[in-house]
Amino acid sequence: MKTSTKILTAVTAVVILALIAAVVALGIGLHGAGMRAAEAERRVDYMYETALCESLDSVRETENDIAKMLVSVDRKANIGLAADIRMNAGSAAARVATLPVDVYSYSGLEKFLNQVSDFMSGYIRAAESGADTEKYSEQFAALHETVSSVRRKLEEAADKLGGNYSLAADINESGSFDIGEGEFNVEYPSVIYDGPFSDSRDTSWKALEGKAEVSEEEAASVLAERLGMSDVRIVGKMSGDAELYYAEGKREGVDATATVTVRGGEIVTFTAHGSEKRGGDIGQEKAQSLALGYAEAAGCDDSLVPVWYNTCDGDMLVTLAPEKDGILYYPDLVKVKLRADGSLAGIEAESYRANHRERELPAARMDKDAIRGCVSPRLSVEHIRLALIPDGSSERLCYEISSEYDGLDYFVYIDAVSGAQADILRVIDTYQGKQVI
Repeated sequence: MKTSTKILTAVTAVVILALIAAVVALGIGLHGAGMRAAEAERRVDYMYETALCESLDSVRETENDIAKMLVSVDRKANIGLAADIRMNAGSAAARVATLPVDVYSYSGLEKFLNQVSDFMSGYIRAAESGADTEKYSEQFAALHETVSSVRRKLEEAADKLGGNYSLAADINESGSFDIGEGEFNVEYPSVIYDGPFSDSRDTSWKALEGKAEVSEEEAASVLAERLGMSDVRIVGKMSGDAELYYAEGKREGVDATATVTVRGGEIVTFTAHGSEKRGGDIGQEKAQSLALGYAEAAGCDDSLVPVWYNTCDGDMLVTLAPEKDGILYYPDLVKVKLRADGSLAGIEAESYRANHRERELPAARMDKDAIRGCVSPRLSVEHIRLALIPDGSSERLCYEISSEYDGLDYFVYIDAVSGAQADILRVIDTYQGKQVI
């Protein structure tokens, strides 16, 4: 055999052996990668399944205790039941918040649970002070019916678990996890209230029109740069009225979640989870100032002003609205929740992100003096200002008249063009907070 042939044969053998080794190494690597991916999916499954099951347990306890309050006449026993409901509803809300559900199709869920908790705080304060609690008792049946609806929805979701079903895979395919079938919007009692038009929502998201899409990396950077979140991970994309990135991470050492619009990269929601209530009493003025700072840090403009202030169990909720040329824009609300020491607990800016834009408004044809003649003489008028309010799928320029009658607070809205009455709202009790003028 010629030397050249021997060399060629040897080289060929070496190449073949190298290819075999490479294929074996690739196979081992792919197998390892597959195992790591499977393990990661199992961990995600465990995390989300635990959150779902624990939230269901808490909702069941809440439903059971409200059912007891429906028939209990012992005030002391009812205070104990209300305390348990407050704890369980709050716990369920915190666990639900960690599920990557479509927050717009299911926007009522976490909020409703938090409001049930707040409602019971109001009941406890009234009962312990010896005040009449009848107005609370009248709401128990409606609360029980809605909590039962929540429990059934969560049970539908939990029934999927087990066998070969993978919650993580379901999320990866759909971008979010369905809680039951169909759209889930809780209708809660009107006694739960955090300011005029706080629950209005325009599903058209006009404010995002013309904005470019951002990548997951860009969305994560927005949260890191604006809110100081660390270890930010985009764990899914939510579809609904607007596409959102759902993110998890930490802020100031506390687990946190947030959503960012795919178009425009705007922060919509932020929640700090599991943060303990810390001591301190910063007061309303400081809370409002901090809330404005947090909202601006999240990317809202400097036209915001406080319009509503409330406290519950040491936490403070400040509702903000843009004000321009003497007109308050209620469709563009931002809500900021703070702990007692002023640290950030949450931001909800869905209405602001959906609606905040330049508008052409009609000129007001009536002045404040004429407006006073459009309201009942029984009302003691305290303050009048122009406000843009939601009106179904449209908007309406009105005068907002803050007034009082027989110890009850009212907000009357008179069309600034026609002088027709557009709406009347009433504050149910003093624990619902107060308007900021």
